[in-house]
Amino acid sequence: MTREICDIKALAKYLDVSVPFIRKLVRAKSIPCFRIGNRLKFDLKEIDKWIESHRQEESKRILLF
Repeated sequence: MTREICDIKALAKYLDVSVPFIRKLVRAKSIPCFRIGNRLKFDLKEIDKWIESHRQEESKRILLF
């Protein structure tokens, strides 16, 4: 099993958002992450699952209107 682990800068680029925005999500405990020492790390497989769950939630909201 291979894991694709990235740091906050790589995740910001992957999601095409700013590093401060990622930090905001981390503080809100809205995005899956873990720490190695004092460094934030992200498992891209978990991030992809997180994205998919948000897509499904958004689709449900759109259907309600």
